[in-house]
Amino acid sequence: MKKISFLFVALLVATMINAQTVATQKHVIQSGETLYSLARQYQVTVAYLLELNPGLQADVVMAGQTINVPAKAQQTVGATAQTAQYQVSEAVRPKYKTKHEVQKKETIYSISRQYGITATQLIEANPSLKDEKLKKGAVLNIPYSEEENRAFAAQQKAKEEEAKKPVVQMYSTIKVAVILPFASAETKMSVESQKMTNIYQGFLLAVDSLKQSGCSVEVFAYDESAGEYAFTNMLNKPSMKDLQLIVGPVRSNHITTVAKFAHDNNIVHVVPLSDEYSLVNGNPSLFQVNLPYSQLYSQVYNRFVVNHRADNIVFVNMNDSGDNMTYISEFKKALNDMGIQFKSADIADMNGVREALSTGQNNIIVPSSDAVGAFENLYKRIDGLNLGAEYAVQFFGFPKWQTFHTKYQKTLGKYRCQFFTSFYSNNESWRTQQFNSRFRRWFNQDQHKSYPRYGEMGYDIGAYFLKGLNDYGSAFYENIHNYAYTSLEFPFNFEKKSADSGYQNRALYIVTYRADGSVAVR
Repeated sequence: MKKISFLFVALLVATMINAQTVATQKHVIQSGETLYSLARQYQVTVAYLLELNPGLQADVVMAGQTINVPAKAQQTVGATAQTAQYQVSEAVRPKYKTKHEVQKKETIYSISRQYGITATQLIEANPSLKDEKLKKGAVLNIPYSEEENRAFAAQQKAKEEEAKKPVVQMYSTIKVAVILPFASAETKMSVESQKMTNIYQGFLLAVDSLKQSGCSVEVFAYDESAGEYAFTNMLNKPSMKDLQLIVGPVRSNHITTVAKFAHDNNIVHVVPLSDEYSLVNGNPSLFQVNLPYSQLYSQVYNRFVVNHRADNIVFVNMNDSGDNMTYISEFKKALNDMGIQFKSADIADMNGVREALSTGQNNIIVPSSDAVGAFENLYKRIDGLNLGAEYAVQFFGFPKWQTFHTKYQKTLGKYRCQFFTSFYSNNESWRTQQFNSRFRRWFNQDQHKSYPRYGEMGYDIGAYFLKGLNDYGSAFYENIHNYAYTSLEFPFNFEKKSADSGYQNRALYIVTYRADGSVAVR
């Protein structure tokens, strides 16, 4: 596909400073600035700024205060977090702490006590005292005390550790490659190519939004379906090594190839669609957006208990092709382990279901199947019980239930249906409505109607990762939990699977339909 570039005003310039040779200049602290933000701006450490400003305290700076900073920041091209390091100048202190002129009646012992040292230390610093008597007016070398030596050693060690830390490289322009099977050779777009194009379109809308904060981005789109030769040729382009972010691809063999390339070149790699659990193994630069629901079940059970510990919980076996008995059996085991009581019934025995319900509690019915037929069977049979107002009944179901909204909206509200999901497009949200309107204006079309909404997925990926790279530069990995992002459709909570693996998205929504027709997403 055609290269598409967006060049906006640069917010920050990547720099690297050598502390042994750099000159200084004055900087007037502005409102909101801290020593940490200035250290990032001038590409030095907080410790070095403190060295340039004796008496300054890291946590006590005020707007209007003038401090010394490096005279000029030099742009770094192609520097990485592994290679750009801060050089610490050699620490210099006098051989002795001070000099002391001996006064009348002073002794070696009294002078030693005065400076917190031993008599032996004083004599070692002044060898003449071994053979000569202490005389008034004599000038003695006063060594550092053991406590002072320990403090100095600790300070030097801290400086050495600080020196080992990589300089954070800020990106004046974030370069991104979006690699997806756009099927650009098709005469008529297939459903799949529409979805892939929607991801890219949503990503471009995120780029446009971020330009308001001064974020500059260049986006390059590549058609994964163009063939193996084109794919290999794409990765061999020298410019690919200068990327900060890759989104895609989709095919398993391509993901493996790109994951290695991204790791070798210190590029953040986002895989939007694959739910293969082992995907992140050995790929520390990889971020997996979609995780199999089976890996999120423990979170489902814990969130359920938080909301429904005091409720009357009833599991209903649906005897349906969509039954997920692994999920149900693990659910029951989790409740047992937490000391939460529950009941079980069968859809074929509605008298048994009625007997399991309680008039004094909220009744939570958990069906075993996510199939639409099972949902219809459940609500129609519960309707058939003609329960009075004294029975409060609520259904707890599956991610697939969000696809029932159009046809079963009233039923979802009537039974205050609740389900877990890793994504949800809330059409009632003003942000969703605003996005859809914007999407329509930009591309003269609506998003393809699917679950998930791929345009919103692309927007969330773009907004989250571009903001992180813009705010934290090469320190993005260390700061993924330090900034908040309110998602449009996909919440993000990335965790490493193991020490040497990439990151998996373990975020989860609980969606609740209310009786008044509104929807709560938490």
